[in-house]
Amino acid sequence: MPTAMKPLFALLVLAALLLFPVPLLANWTACLAPYAPGFFFAADKSRGLLFQLGGESAPAVSRVFPCIHGRAEGDKQKQGDLRTPEGVYFITRKITQPLDFMEYGPHAFALNYPNPVDRIRRKTGGGIWLHSKGQPIAGIKTRGCLAIEQEDICGLVSVLAPGTPLLIAERLGGVPFASSAGQLQSSSAPLPAPSGMEMPAGPSVFFSSAEPREQCSLEDRICPPEEQEVQNRDAEEIHFLSGLWIRYWQEARETIFTLYDRARFPAGNREKLSGLRARLRKSFRTDERLAEDVRVLQGPGYWVSCFSSRSRTGDVWTDGLHALYWMPGKNGSFLIVGEIFIRR
Repeated sequence: MPTAMKPLFALLVLAALLLFPVPLLANWTACLAPYAPGFFFAADKSRGLLFQLGGESAPAVSRVFPCIHGRAEGDKQKQGDLRTPEGVYFITRKITQPLDFMEYGPHAFALNYPNPVDRIRRKTGGGIWLHSKGQPIAGIKTRGCLAIEQEDICGLVSVLAPGTPLLIAERLGGVPFASSAGQLQSSSAPLPAPSGMEMPAGPSVFFSSAEPREQCSLEDRICPPEEQEVQNRDAEEIHFLSGLWIRYWQEARETIFTLYDRARFPAGNREKLSGLRARLRKSFRTDERLAEDVRVLQGPGYWVSCFSSRSRTGDVWTDGLHALYWMPGKNGSFLIVGEIFIRR
């Protein structure tokens, strides 16, 4: 290629990447790190399974449900591509408007897609839900949502509360997902639900009679030791930094702004830096600020920490789940690229 044409070619390649973003970390296998939430769900698209997990020290699988996803394979990139997104998401609300029963079943729960990292990666679309169908789900697909059987979603309505984490991956690897069905069936009774929630009635572990789409060996589902070591180290750092954020927030310290990625936060949170400063300084003026129980989950190329937070203005308390999305900065240190607050 002539030297004079190289700059033009580079610009064309860059434009193509921006207009047609390629899937990142294709066939992502998610493994749990330390400080995982005490109660959450995780979906394995390759096996067509939704796991319910709980446990304060080491999460254990308490129930497993057959689950279907979008008609097209891979991580969602744009509106209308019929793919199911992969990453760390949270239930934001229960859908209350009338639903097409055959398409969505009796209940549906909205997820926060696109999350802040999805926006940074220029992913588009919305309306990604966890729902069921007006018919058995075996052999059918969704338009990009996750769907489980009617009887299963009806039994989970009481625990699919706003703020419940949902990890979605092509594959789930490592402990506790690398167990065989026989081992899981011998597991203990269901773990307690979060405070104030009632665990749905039913067997301790439920398995689909349908064959999974893809059979993977146990070895394929165990995270390599070297990757697990890096993951554990990163989880420790995210947990520590999240503790710093809480401390700075409770003490109304301006140093809290040093934890944010100034370059990527505006795109990830759809908020200018001036808006971030104004919002946090306003929160400093509340009479009381409490936060506790930091939990951590890894997404494809990013981390999410979440914790319960409460603030009081006069006699009015605001309770909810606060989640911080972290990505490595230029020097390798993690910085906040987005955050969400979900009222409970």
